[in-house]
Amino acid sequence: MKYGDVFSTSWKIVWKFKALWIFGILSSCMRNAGSGASSSGGSGGGSSSFFTPPGMHTSHNASFLFQPGHWLQLMQLRLNEQPWLIAILIIALFTFISALIVISLIAGTIGRVGVARGAWLADDGRQKLGFSYLLTESWPYFWRVLLLLLMVGLAALILISLLVIPVVLLTIISFGLIWLLLIPLLLPLGLLFIILALAINALVEEAVIAIVGENLGVFAALERAWRLLWEKPFPQLLISFLLGLLKMAVGIVLALPLFLIMLPIIFALMFQSDAATAIGAILSGGSFLIYLPFILLVSAILYAYLGTVWAVTFRRLTGRENKMAQVKAGR
Repeated sequence: MKYGDVFSTSWKIVWKFKALWIFGILSSCMRNAGSGASSSGGSGGGSSSFFTPPGMHTSHNASFLFQPGHWLQLMQLRLNEQPWLIAILIIALFTFISALIVISLIAGTIGRVGVARGAWLADDGRQKLGFSYLLTESWPYFWRVLLLLLMVGLAALILISLLVIPVVLLTIISFGLIWLLLIPLLLPLGLLFIILALAINALVEEAVIAIVGENLGVFAALERAWRLLWEKPFPQLLISFLLGLLKMAVGIVLALPLFLIMLPIIFALMFQSDAATAIGAILSGGSFLIYLPFILLVSAILYAYLGTVWAVTFRRLTGRENKMAQVKAGR
């Protein structure tokens, strides 16, 4: 397999068919579902007395909003006065997280199917791929891919539990002495874990492509992906490794400006001044809102590209040629 052709063809597909970007950002929802959980702020449409400490007039609320320590004191005070609020907060948090997981699963599955289907059709020579067309094309595969991802997630959870729980129990029983035996094994076990993670990632990605591209069932797609991985392991492990590095590098580059964005609020908190804190919060918040569209754009392109590379890889490993280039040459 020509790796240069896989990466260059994938980039041409992603750049030509911008509709894949939308599915790319949807695909990222499944992988980044937990990042937005901390952004849930409490706001009530009723009385403002809940947010006002005893003895503080409502007119002072603006400065109070930028005092995190006072927020914690107020929350503790209200919970002591009204213990039933704890149950409400727990139920609300559980409901929010559950809804977030469900929405992320649905959006992420649609995104992965849309990218895979679009990349498959583009490499197969289709010249026009609109969002509505790809969405219509994706629905027949949605439930199968969702079932596949749920099965893989459950299997991963069980596997991690089987690995972690015995280590924790042995650590407790031996008072930590077991780690004297495990430390020499950390390097080989770490390398083995990396290879296993790369193989599982390749297996899942290619199983998704097998469902979307060859219209297979869930278990048939897993069998197809496993057979392909067993017969041609090196190309898929290498692709999995390179895409992992790419994803990590892009994540680091996107995260660096966030530290600069947080500097105003960090310095403002050092002054312990209401006015400075308010100004710092406004500067950091405004800068983040300006930077957010760029993060979304890069994430959309990144995940569209990752899915496209896997689709093109599957097609090359199964003997399918780049018909997009043939159509272009025929013109």
